[in-house]
Amino acid sequence: MNGVELPDPSARPRLARGVRLRQDPVRDRIILLAPESVIEANPSALAVLKACTGEVTIAAMAADLAGRFGADPARVEADIQALIADLVRRRLVVLA
Repeated sequence: MNGVELPDPSARPRLARGVRLRQDPVRDRIILLAPESVIEANPSALAVLKACTGEVTIAAMAADLAGRFGADPARVEADIQALIADLVRRRLVVLA
């Protein structure tokens, strides 16, 4: 990501105040609700969002998802860092 600082792998992301995941019965999907917005995340982003509890590090998320999906851990960590950086920029996630 050009010019954007990636979060440290030891950071513990959590959903920002007022942001939550909810089951949407109309869409039959889990959505991310934020003030004045509704976001439908793709399955991989949803897996990351579900782990944003403030208790799990980015590195631990990457190791778990890489193991579950048989993917390269370094690539998964880089993708998670980029996603978390974007969510922080949009004020949907905060880092602990």
